[in-house]
Amino acid sequence: MRRTGLLVVMSVVLLPAIALATAAFGVISNVILAQGTTAGALDERISVSNTDPALPGDDHGEGWIAGQGDDHGKGFGGNPEDEWELILKTNGASDFYFQDIVVGPGGRSGWHSHPGVLMIAVKEGSIDWYDKDCVKHTYTAGQSFTENTESHNLFNTGTLNAHLLISYIIKAGAPRRIEQPQPACGAALGLP
Repeated sequence: MRRTGLLVVMSVVLLPAIALATAAFGVISNVILAQGTTAGALDERISVSNTDPALPGDDHGEGWIAGQGDDHGKGFGGNPEDEWELILKTNGASDFYFQDIVVGPGGRSGWHSHPGVLMIAVKEGSIDWYDKDCVKHTYTAGQSFTENTESHNLFNTGTLNAHLLISYIIKAGAPRRIEQPQPACGAALGLP
C-alpha cells in the first residue's frame, strides 16, 4: 500500500513536468561521432589579421597584450575591420562532442537548450531555427550557426532531409541537451 501511494505521488509530481517538454520528431539519424573531456579549463585567445595571417598573438606569443587583444585589433595596432578574434575561456573542464544528425521533412528538435555552446553547419537541406522569442532564422546548406543556454527549436519545413554536423563545448559532466517547455509564443504560432 505504501509503495502504491509513493507511485501516485511521484506520478502527480513528475507527469506535469514531463508534459511541459516538447519531443523531437522526425530525426532519421543521430550519431555521436566522438567525445572527450579536456584536462582542465580552456583559455584560448586568438587574433588573426586579414592582412597578416601570422599576426603575433595567435599563439599567445609576444604580440598578445592581455586586455588589449579583445579591443578589435587595437592591441596589435591593426585596423579593426582587418581583425578576426576569438576568446574561449571556461572556469573548469569541458566535454567536447561531435554529432552527425539528419532531420527528415516535417521533423523538429523540440524546445531545448544546452549547458554550453554548439557550432552547427548545415551540410544538406535547410532548417528553420526559432529562438526563445520565436524569432525565425532560416539556414541552408553551407551556412553555420550557434546554439547555447537559451531555449530554441528547429524545424525541417523543406522536402529534403536536413543534414547537420554539430560540435559541442559544454560543462564537463552536464547533459548535452536540456528539455525546455514550449514558450507561449510557440503555442501561439503552432510551434510544438
